[in-house]
Amino acid sequence: MNLHKCTIDNISDLISIGRETYYDTFYAMNSAETMQKYLDEAFDQKKIESELKNPKSSFYLLYDGDSPAAYMKVNLPPAQSDLNDRDSLELERIYVKKEYKGRGFGRQLLEQAISIAKEEKCRYLWLGVWEKNEKALEFYTKMGFVKFGSHSFRMGDEIQNDFVMKITL
Repeated sequence: MNLHKCTIDNISDLISIGRETYYDTFYAMNSAETMQKYLDEAFDQKKIESELKNPKSSFYLLYDGDSPAAYMKVNLPPAQSDLNDRDSLELERIYVKKEYKGRGFGRQLLEQAISIAKEEKCRYLWLGVWEKNEKALEFYTKMGFVKFGSHSFRMGDEIQNDFVMKITL
């Protein structure tokens, strides 16, 4: 495994992994129209480019040899999607391709996020996870996260509920 902080040169890999993993994880629980609309909006090249240029956000790609296997996005305030607490770091995205799940890639990304949060002198790391994503909820709970709230999440034209979870550092 090789971790790499992303630049604009990595945009194609970020879009590809994001679309693939999001679809693989959620297609069975959403309509085809809802899924397609979300994928087109969330992984639009101009949107990802703008996120990459934000100095308060960082993307990290994790490689298996030369193959991109996973990525994460973390945000400091005011780039956070919700809380914008200066004592926190948001883990907004953590996407692992299905063929790499169960091999420690998610854990390595999470450990990197915790390391970044500590370097930034944050008191906690937080994230939002869809209330119906049982595998992710199980993973984050196992890693020490606790639920401390909820917020709405737009998926295409639908409003869904995310649990907000955190780990104190």
